[in-house]
Amino acid sequence: MNFYQLMIKANLILLLLIGSTSLFGQYYNRYGNTDTTKIFAIDKYTCDVNAITKRNNLLKLILDSIEVNVEHYDNKIETTSYLGSSKSILKISFYLKDCNLVMVFVREQSPKFSDLSAFSKFYLEKDSIFYSNYYFSIRMCLARPMNMSNFDLYGYNPKLSGDLLKKYVMTLFLRLKTMQTELTGPPPLAQVFPTPLP
Repeated sequence: MNFYQLMIKANLILLLLIGSTSLFGQYYNRYGNTDTTKIFAIDKYTCDVNAITKRNNLLKLILDSIEVNVEHYDNKIETTSYLGSSKSILKISFYLKDCNLVMVFVREQSPKFSDLSAFSKFYLEKDSIFYSNYYFSIRMCLARPMNMSNFDLYGYNPKLSGDLLKKYVMTLFLRLKTMQTELTGPPPLAQVFPTPLP
C-alpha cells in the first residue's frame, strides 16, 4: 500500500468519526423546544435598548406592602421593589417593543454578599411567557456545606424563583400600565391602531 492510499483511508476514517459523533452523539439544548432565534433576537434588542436609553421620569408607588421606585425610559421601565416582610430587594427591568412587553429581567440582591445576585429572565410574546431562565451568581472560593442550599448560603429568597415571581412581575407591569394611562391619558391612536383605519 502506498502513501497516497493510506492518506485516503485515514481521511475516510476521520470523516466517518466526525459524522458519527454528530449523527449519534447526544445534543443538549438548554432552551428546550423554544425558538432560540426569538430568544437571541430579544437579547440583542435589550442590549440595544440599554445602550441608547435616556430617562424620562421617576415615580414612586406602593403595591400592597411593597414600596416600588419606578424609572421610565423610552423602551424600558426599571423598578426597584423593597419587599418589607422578607427584606428582599428586586431590581426589575421591563423591555418594551412597539408598546408590547418582550422581556423582563429580574435581579435579586443577595442580603449576605453585596456583589452577588439571583437573576430571572422572562421572554414574552403576545403578553404570555414562552421561556423563563433562572440563575444566580455564587462565590467559587466559598466552601459550601453539603446540607446547605444556595438559597440558604447566599440568602436568596427561594419563594422568588418561580410562579410567585412571575405573578408579581406581571401584576406590577399591569399596575404600571394603568398608572401610565392615568398620568398621560390614553395612548395615541397610532399605538392603539398601528394600521390606518378604513
